[in-house]
Formats: sequence, C-alpha cells, structure tokens
Amino acid sequence: MNRKHFILIAAVFLISSRLFAATSFSGYAGAKLNYSPNPESEDYDPDLKLQAFFAGQFNFSQNVWSHLEFSINTGDFFAQSFFHETDSKFQVDELSLIMRANMYSCANYFSMFMGTYDPIGSDVFLQRYFNIKPISSKITESYLGLAGSILYPHFGIGISDIIKFYNKPIAFGGYLYVNHEDEDNYVFNADLRFATVLRFLTFDFAGGIGIPLSDKYKGEEVILAIEKIYWHAGTTMLLGNNYTTSLFLQAGIYNASFTKKQDSSVISPNEIYLLAEPRFLLGKGHLNISVFSLPPETVKKLLFVDDTLGVDVNIYGESSTSGSKEVNFGTHVCLSFIDKNFEDLQDIQNINSNGYNLNITPYFSTTFLSGELHLQGTLRIKEFINGNAGRGISVDLGYRTKF
Repeated sequence: MNRKHFILIAAVFLISSRLFAATSFSGYAGAKLNYSPNPESEDYDPDLKLQAFFAGQFNFSQNVWSHLEFSINTGDFFAQSFFHETDSKFQVDELSLIMRANMYSCANYFSMFMGTYDPIGSDVFLQRYFNIKPISSKITESYLGLAGSILYPHFGIGISDIIKFYNKPIAFGGYLYVNHEDEDNYVFNADLRFATVLRFLTFDFAGGIGIPLSDKYKGEEVILAIEKIYWHAGTTMLLGNNYTTSLFLQAGIYNASFTKKQDSSVISPNEIYLLAEPRFLLGKGHLNISVFSLPPETVKKLLFVDDTLGVDVNIYGESSTSGSKEVNFGTHVCLSFIDKNFEDLQDIQNINSNGYNLNITPYFSTTFLSGELHLQGTLRIKEFINGNAGRGISVDLGYRTKF
C-alpha cells in the first residue's frame, strides 16, 4: 500500500475518532529478530532480520468498532550500518469498520474492510465471533500477524455481513469484495461462510468465486467480458478440543480457474494447502504430529517450516509456574523435502530428488513484563552432515504483548 493510501487511512481514523466521543483502544503487537546464515552465500555470512506486527481495535461505542493491523518484514540489517536504511516490506493487513445490530435471537455484524479480513486458515474468525482460545497449529506460528499462514485471503476492498446466534453456536454470512489478484484485471469476489463451535468439534468453512472484470475481448473494447472464473475454498476443523487428544485439519484451494473450453478446473499444486495434525496428551505433556503440503508463499512466512512438503513432530510441556512466571518449553523435529508437494508422493522413490532438510528446534517462552518472551534455536542437521556447521545454526528472539 503506497503512502497516499496510508495517509487516507490515517485521515479516516482521525475523523472517525472525532465522531464518537467515548473511544477506547486495545491492541496486540509483536516482533521477532532472526539471526541466521545467508543461504545464498557459500561462506559464513550471517543475516539479522526483523518481523513485526501491530493489531489494534478502536471501540467507538458498544456496537461500533474498527480493526487496524499492519506488518513489517525487513531485509538484512548487517547489509548496511544500523544507522542506514534497510530494505523492508510494509503491509497494511487489515482496516475494517464493524457495526453490530442486536436482534431478538441473533446479532448481525455488518463490516466494511480494506486488506485481509477474517482470513480462512487462521482462527481469527473463530476467536472474534465465538471467543475461543487459539486452536491453530503451532507450526503455522508467525510474527507477521494476518500476513502469516492463510489458506486463502478475503483480500481487497469490500463488505461482509455475518449473523451469530445467541443460543446456538453457529455463525454464517457472506463477503463481497474486489481485488487485483488477476495479473490483468480487477476481480469481483463473492464468498459464503459457515462456522460452529461445539464441545468436541470446531468447524470453519468458506468458499466462493472470483470473476475477472475485463473491458476487452479479442482486442476489442466491450462493456464487460468474462473469459474465466476463479474459485476458492478452505476449511479449518478440530475434532476434539484443546483439553483432549484431538485431530486438527486444514485444507484449501486458491485461484483455481474455469474457462468455457475446459472440461475441468485448472488447479496448481502450489495453490493447494493441506495440513493434518493429530494431537496427543501425554500426562502433562503434548505430542503433535503435523503432515503438511503448503504453498511456497506460506512457507516463507513461518517459523518452523523451511520447505513445502514434510512432517513435523512437536513435543512440548504444559505451562509450569516459576514464581509468578509461566514457563513453556518444547522441541520441533521437522523433516521436509525441497520443492515437493503432495502430488510427488505418487512417486515416493524419487521424493528426495531435490534434497531434504532435517531441523531440530528447541524453544522456550516465559512471561516477561506484560507479554511473552520467546527464544528458539534451530539446528539444521543437513548442514552439519555436509561439514557446514556455521550455516547450521540460527536463533530467533521474539516478544508479543497485549495492551
């Protein structure tokens, strides 16, 4: 989003805050420093990079509020002096205004939004409308907020309308929005959503179509031409709950397309998101086994995953108390295959044709000040086997807090 757009957004917030006398604010922010060797350098060349996000909610009244979230992903601080500018990516992830109407048996939430709104693939929608604790997989953790793990985004400029029943754990609704995900044209999208939270089942599904809006057909100008239709769908499901042995599932397809001349839709494996994660209780400990095939763009933003296809074993302990502080600790062991996806499992003998990565990531977190301090180190076993010990170690230090 360019500077003009950001100034416009800031102006909207300033005007809105003056329209409502009793404005309150709550927020959530985090940042993570990553120290790791440059994978493109043959010699030891460490990088220091930063990921950060800020999410805020402005409560104008009991039934009117707004969300603002943005994220930053920087380049290597060591490439320049600390007192010189560093290349970075700044993204406004969400700007939305929500108005709630309380009816006899349900509440109606009407929203206007810019950016990514209620993304399928995260548990944001479930937390906002059902007030549940997080259920997402730990391998999809990110310090990029909404820009992290997403099956497909409700991304663009648009509106949504969600109905949540008072006496039934059900929410459903729809989204209408325009974006520019197509290289040549703006795309009009229409999506439907349904979610429910029961004692031993949490379910969230969304799906819809996107229609590229073209004003040319075979080089001639027309009022409207539709040469293809995109479709997308995604679901998040937890069988069981956070306090039982359970099964967590996610699946999604983004920007599959239909045309008049096709017998079926065109789907790229790189646009399909699959994650299956059995979660076992071991006394006071936990064992999660994640089998995944993820899009490359998703993998770039995650903490514990380097490649698109693989399996991750996460063993961690429940929170223990040390004085007034909560302490959590665990280890990820991740085996992944380079530039592979679920289709390559058909030729299992050649699954390692592009190489593999085997990473061990012990991590530790504790309460610090008013937030959570997170420290982890990653050992890339393949680099040690190849005699590149200096390139086999990376460290992440992160902090998140609510205010």
